[in-house]
Amino acid sequence: MLAVPWLQHAHLIADTPLWLLAVLLVACSASNAFVQMIESRLSAALGLQLRAAVAALSTAWVVYATGWGSILVIGYGVGIADAMRVHGSRAWKPCLMWSGIAIAAGEITVATGLAPTILRPSVAHAVAGTTFLCLALIARTLGFAASSAETATAQIERDRSYFRDLVQHAADVIALVSPEFRIDYISPGIEPLVGLAPPACVGLTIRDVLGVDAAEDIARAYDTLTLSDYVACEWHLTNEFQEQRRAYARLTRRHDGSLVLNLRDVTEQRALEARLEYRASVDALTGLPNRAALMQLLSQCGALDDTTVLFIDLDGFKEVNDALGHESGDGVLRDVASRIAADLPEGVSVGRLGGDEFLAIMPTADESAALEVARAIISGIECLGTTLTRFPLSASIGIASGIRSESPEQLLHRADQAMYRAKASGPGRCDYAGGVAIPTAGHD
Repeated sequence: MLAVPWLQHAHLIADTPLWLLAVLLVACSASNAFVQMIESRLSAALGLQLRAAVAALSTAWVVYATGWGSILVIGYGVGIADAMRVHGSRAWKPCLMWSGIAIAAGEITVATGLAPTILRPSVAHAVAGTTFLCLALIARTLGFAASSAETATAQIERDRSYFRDLVQHAADVIALVSPEFRIDYISPGIEPLVGLAPPACVGLTIRDVLGVDAAEDIARAYDTLTLSDYVACEWHLTNEFQEQRRAYARLTRRHDGSLVLNLRDVTEQRALEARLEYRASVDALTGLPNRAALMQLLSQCGALDDTTVLFIDLDGFKEVNDALGHESGDGVLRDVASRIAADLPEGVSVGRLGGDEFLAIMPTADESAALEVARAIISGIECLGTTLTRFPLSASIGIASGIRSESPEQLLHRADQAMYRAKASGPGRCDYAGGVAIPTAGHD
């Protein structure tokens, strides 16, 4: 307003009365304030139309009163940009439409002499039309740019929402650990694992939350970790209820030196694996090691020249099974297994091969010691038979000592052949591989 008199004296703007320009500027401010006051009460579409109309028409009042209306058409872009700030990319078309209406109305007032102009009317119309085309191009460009930005922002927000939901509701734990091994962020999955809520963990060290083992493992791994590498560990954790939990951890290093820590509670998984491993290596009926476990034990012995096996086959068990039934027969097998295990000296292992066959493994190649163990087994089974059933029960045993470079299967085969030779000689006998059937005490 201070510059208006000078501009009028220099014939740069029309000789519009100063009071009228002041009134128009106040009217612009009042109309904008009115729009802001009632816009929130209207629907989004109606509020946009009102803002676009008021912005365009109030701009036209002022610029055409100065005589610069045709030249300042490009200034309508300010109103378009302001409306897009509030309503987004969808505002550019209504704003451009109302700007066109305001400019057309202004040019009509110029043509009829109602509005002053510093240009000839014909030149003013040409300038207004050309500048409006530029305004349309600018508005369209702003609209498409805003639309692209809104689409990208919406996609980022969706991704953040998905990530937030995954992290917040995942059973696995995700943590961000600083180079000083302090927890900067940790997901809610930590609470059932250690009994601490995520906010309580933030700022604490790994030692405070996950214990000494975890802190030491992370410290050892930190200097060796590269950006493309990771380290996997398993830790025993104790929660607030003093329950022991087992966690699988994976550490990854970030560019800034911090660590991403992924934790998974594998307590139940490891317990299941242990049960499956136990079932795979233990005979379900007797509780002794099964054939697979016995063969694995022989394989772990290395060279078998210091190992002796006793292949035990029950004599008379078929008659017991046929007369008393399989359920009673299973009970006899359990009792026999317990008796054999109890009669063996320390260091000798025994397991069930299947059916009524058992195998004892001795860490020695002493023939006399093996024969002594065999006689003790046969004696114990015969005593058990007289106690449990009315049928005689005994055992035939084949004995074989390992030969260097011999496989466990070959050793077991030789013991099996020796057992058949002993059985052919009558019940309660044992045979040493390569020898003859040897009667036990009380047998001819």
